[in-house]
Amino acid sequence: MKTETKVLSGFLIAIAALLLGGVFFLSKNNPNAQVTSDGTVYQIDYSKGYKIGSDSAKVKVVEFSDFECPACKAAEPAIKNVISSNGDNVQFIYRHFPLPQHLNGKIAAAFAEAAGEQGKFWEAHDKLFETQNEWSNLSDPTDFYLIIAKELNLDEEKIKKVLSANQYSEKIQADINEGNSLGVNSTPTFYVNGKKATLTSFSDLQTAVEAALSL
Repeated sequence: MKTETKVLSGFLIAIAALLLGGVFFLSKNNPNAQVTSDGTVYQIDYSKGYKIGSDSAKVKVVEFSDFECPACKAAEPAIKNVISSNGDNVQFIYRHFPLPQHLNGKIAAAFAEAAGEQGKFWEAHDKLFETQNEWSNLSDPTDFYLIIAKELNLDEEKIKKVLSANQYSEKIQADINEGNSLGVNSTPTFYVNGKKATLTSFSDLQTAVEAALSL
């Protein structure tokens, strides 16, 4: 009986080792895999979103964000520090995740997309956060966005048409859908090389990046 127990125990240990080895193998050979703290593996589509940095960067930081979110605005200095401090080693990717309680979140995202179509997404991105308190409570922020468009030398008529036609609703919703599939439920939410970063302060983002670079 003891011999049978030892054989069974050894067999179970071997199976466990093979399974763990298989998970490790899959993760190592799938650069798009996200391994969360509970062991769940997700696929992150790095082809989507607006990017700063090379596609070949060792570390990819994905942010799901909302232009009307005060915490997202507060995170901006830490994000800019990560981008400036790590050079070609890091790629930063912005994804939309306007929260339902922020009534102007989606139209702000649409304005940023319209600016991006004219080559000025990041300029609009920065301006939206800088002026957040001025437009977030407006019943219709379109006229305010047109003022920003003029400051950025954008085609105001094109911007106006895009916003009135709700042109980017599907693209924005696709970001929201992917965020939901990854377990995003608040903003900002960051993923560092596909791994959800739990931050006690936004300065911890650099710590998470440094840890990923050291691997």
